[in-house]
Amino acid sequence: MQQSAVHIDEYIITERLIAGDPRTQERVYDHYGPALYSIILQVVGDTAKAEDVLTKVFVRVFKNIHEYKESGNTTLFGWMMRVAREMAVQEAVEAENDPLGNDLVKADSNLLQRFSNRLPAQSRTIFHLCYYKGLPKEAVARILGIQPDEVMNKLRDIMVEFRKFLGE
Repeated sequence: MQQSAVHIDEYIITERLIAGDPRTQERVYDHYGPALYSIILQVVGDTAKAEDVLTKVFVRVFKNIHEYKESGNTTLFGWMMRVAREMAVQEAVEAENDPLGNDLVKADSNLLQRFSNRLPAQSRTIFHLCYYKGLPKEAVARILGIQPDEVMNKLRDIMVEFRKFLGE
């Protein structure tokens, strides 16, 4: 017997998460965790930190699921991806600028903007569309008239440049 793909009804999932259903939390973690981990790992570049950030992401998602309904995002995964990127970038910046727990990150709140300004025009556009707007690579590829693989390759290069930028 062949198994068919399971469709997750995000409205029902969201309502169950709001109700605090632990089985739904476990399913959401199992379903979305690997993809979110991959996004986080690209930013922080360290598996232990990526695992820690992933845990924090799911704590925030489960604790603040009502924000998804108010966010205007069309998909639960899109919203979770935005949360994961924000928290991963925050972790990367804090790790680089704040190793002793001082509050230096607030003093340099435009760090991401300075980084994106250094990127070539197409890379900057891809960075903004993917990381600020939360668009999937396929949508960015359609907007720019390029292949999704090219967007993915550019994003990988951007993450390498971001880690170098943090190391300067």
